[in-house]
Amino acid sequence: MSYSGRQMQHKNTSVTLVNFRNLLHIDLWLPLIAVALAIIGWFVMYSAARSTNILYFNRQILFFFIGIIALVFFVSLDYRFFVSMAPLSYFGAVILLLAVMFFGTVVKGSERWISLGSFRLQPSEFTKLVMVFTLTWYLTKIGDKIKKAHWFLLTFFITAIPMGLILKQPNLGTAASLGPLTLIMLYIAGCKKRHLAIIILLGLSLVPVLWWQMNNFDPKTPTQSRTFFELKHYQKMRVYTYLNPEYDPRGSGWHTLQSKITIGSGGLSGKGYMQGTQTRLNYLPEHHTDFIYSLLAEEFGFVGAIAVIALFLILLLRGLLFAYDSSDMAGTLLATGVITIFAFHIFVNIAITTGMLPVTGIPLPFLSYGGSFYLTTMAGIGILLSVRLRRQAYLHLEGFSNTGHVAIYEMRK
Repeated sequence: MSYSGRQMQHKNTSVTLVNFRNLLHIDLWLPLIAVALAIIGWFVMYSAARSTNILYFNRQILFFFIGIIALVFFVSLDYRFFVSMAPLSYFGAVILLLAVMFFGTVVKGSERWISLGSFRLQPSEFTKLVMVFTLTWYLTKIGDKIKKAHWFLLTFFITAIPMGLILKQPNLGTAASLGPLTLIMLYIAGCKKRHLAIIILLGLSLVPVLWWQMNNFDPKTPTQSRTFFELKHYQKMRVYTYLNPEYDPRGSGWHTLQSKITIGSGGLSGKGYMQGTQTRLNYLPEHHTDFIYSLLAEEFGFVGAIAVIALFLILLLRGLLFAYDSSDMAGTLLATGVITIFAFHIFVNIAITTGMLPVTGIPLPFLSYGGSFYLTTMAGIGILLSVRLRRQAYLHLEGFSNTGHVAIYEMRK
């Protein structure tokens, strides 16, 4: 490490833990994109709520402003504090996931929520951010040891505990998001590529396991449990109707078929705001949550749907820039983890609505209804802004030059 790098490390210790003045120095582009997506979400949710329940619209606005509090909280505190508290947060998340198993509220066949009066807490949503901090803490603690096989494998053990508890709810979509999160953060931390390749190949080997579970599956007969982890009958039906969409067009295949019809009916420019017949007449179920993108495409057409994708893409690229320019490895890992979660939700949700993937519960950031997910999304934006702020603090402390930039980059490596 150069002298400049050591000097920077020394000054690094003087950064204030809590500083609300950070809000005056945040990167403006990221919150502007987030607000733009939130406003689009309000318009689309109002249209959806007119055919379901207007409370969804009112609560969505409330979730946004509560989310602002979460964003301010993460921006105002040094992210290193959250990383240092990660083991405690991880333990708390596991306790909450266990509490769901014993005291959870069952909604539509899944036990994912803990009722807190009129609000339902979904611990699996917050667990995603907890895992970002936990993996950051672990990977920065062990450093280059991640190149050794046993430290590498321990990462998956850390992830497997909450993933298994989430699968038992069952919540396949949220559990699946922890897989790419772990793989990408391992790659950024500098693990051996051959170790990563072996894990990916092992993951692909689960395809025959899925085939075995689906083998001789009779959609008219309840599934008999054969293993510790057995897909629920409705989950197998989603896979079955994904592969055979014509089997049950009025039952389990209804969501996918109606979603594709809804998107296609929007054409190039859409039917017009609040003029969507597929959603207004309730042909498309869950059009305020998992299928909100279908409603958007119906009313605003291909142009509106692509515009939203473009905004999401700008948000993701901005977050990746924060990760690349971060002043330390912890910031790089945090920003990469948050962007991975966002990217997973965006890609999978849109792929489901367009019929490219089987139906599972994956909401779309800023657009889908859901309090816990909205708070997680806003907190993620706050984490990204915090990473960027710390980079700016480095620049300010050094009075920064190109030479200093190289020194910090080398220190981060």
